[in-house]
Parts: sequence; structure tokens; C-alpha cells
Amino acid sequence: MPEPEKNREDYLKDNDFYTEESGEAKSRDGIYDPKKKDLTEHLEEIRNRAFIVLASLAVAFILAFQFSETLLTILETRAPSGSSFFQLKPGESLFSSIKAAGFIALLISAPILSSQVFSFLKPGLKKHEYKIIRIIFYFAPILFLVGACFAFYFILPPLLAFLLGFNSAAIESRYGIEHFVNLTLSLLFVSGLSFQLPILLLVACFFKIVSLKQLFSIWRYVVIGAFVISAFITPTPDPLTMSILACALLGLYFITLTIIKVLGIGKSK
Repeated sequence: MPEPEKNREDYLKDNDFYTEESGEAKSRDGIYDPKKKDLTEHLEEIRNRAFIVLASLAVAFILAFQFSETLLTILETRAPSGSSFFQLKPGESLFSSIKAAGFIALLISAPILSSQVFSFLKPGLKKHEYKIIRIIFYFAPILFLVGACFAFYFILPPLLAFLLGFNSAAIESRYGIEHFVNLTLSLLFVSGLSFQLPILLLVACFFKIVSLKQLFSIWRYVVIGAFVISAFITPTPDPLTMSILACALLGLYFITLTIIKVLGIGKSK
């Protein structure tokens, strides 16, 4: 088997990764670390960072659980005036409190999770990759929080008004707290995920999976897709709720494309 023309050290020298004095590997842009790490070092780093994330999640959950009753009350404010909620089976209130506290703990610890993942990946990033990946990991938790808040203030009230008030004149409704919490938290979570759309667009343009021109050219399909996605997220025949989320997604789409165009992300150098 023929020997390779260049080994790893030759490649590093050709790309100015070695200092002339010590001959040790260095990063040309001060970020990328070309030195190899063995499996044990990687596993140890993953363990340490996972411990930080889990510890922050546990602390946030304990703190949030102390205010679980307040959290449930805040969720109930999104329901129509006069709605009453009951514990229909043993433990329903406890499990609802755990779910609400877990969701708040996820929101609180999301920036720590994002920063730990970014710190783990940073030594393997080149300078141009570092800039875009940093933006992605910094803004992903913010966008998730914005999406959850958007659903809380603008989607939940009309959605719950329709669901809880349907045929209210003919049927007396009694709402189980667990089903109510499951519905509201699921909608908040899915809305937070849908607000990651700018991140997907940045990644697609930066790695040239699609061009900015292509993304602008398919705007008709994007409009239809936004309403279809909104129909799945808010499965009610209420057009107002669906339109609110669809318009928000379309706004995110075109604002992100405008920012990408202004910043010149994805253009060939």
C-alpha cells in the first residue's frame, strides 16, 4: 500500500499551524485547535459538561417546583374567564406541577446547555465557522423563549376560548388540570421549536445547502407551508389562531432572509 504524500504534521506545517520556535501546533485564527485528543479526554470533557447541565437543570427544577402553584395559576389565566379546573384522579395535581416546573427549568437551563455544547465544539471550529456557530447557539435559547412567550400571549387565549367554550350552552364542562397543562405546555414547546426557523435558514445559507435566491423564489410555497404547519400546531377550525402563528412564521422567514442578505452570509469568498 503506497504511503500518503503528506501526513498530518506536514499538513499542519503547510497551513502555518506550527510555531517556528517550539514546533508545537497552533491555530492560525486563534480558535481552531488542531491538536488531537484521545477518546478518554473527550469522554471526560463530555462528562464534566453534562454534569454542569444536569446540575443546573436540577437546581432550576427545584426552584421552579417551589412556585408550582403559581405557575399553574398563571397558565389558568389564559383560559376564558369563569373556567374551573379540577383534579379528576389522585396525583393529577402533583404530576401537573412537575410538568410545569420541568418546562420552566428547561427554559432557565437552556442557555447553559447551549453554552456548554458550543464550548465543546469551539476548539474544532475555524474562524468563519466560529462566527456563525456562535450566533446559532447564542440565539437558539432566546428564540425558543420568544416562541413560547408568543404562544402564551397570542395563541393560547383564542385557542382555549374556542376549545373550552365549544357548545358551552348545551354542555357543562369540567376541565381536568392535567389535560389542560398537557395542552398548554405542548403548544408552548412546539411554538418555541417553530421559532428556530431563523437558525435553520442561517445554517442552510452558510453551508450553501440552498442559496438566498432560491429561498426568496419559493415564497409562494413558504406561505402555503406556514399555514399548513400552523394548522397542525393549532388543530382547531379557528382561522384566527392559525393565521396568528402563520404570520409570525412568515415574518421570521422574510426578516431572516433580509438579515442574511445584509450580512452576506453564504456568499462565496
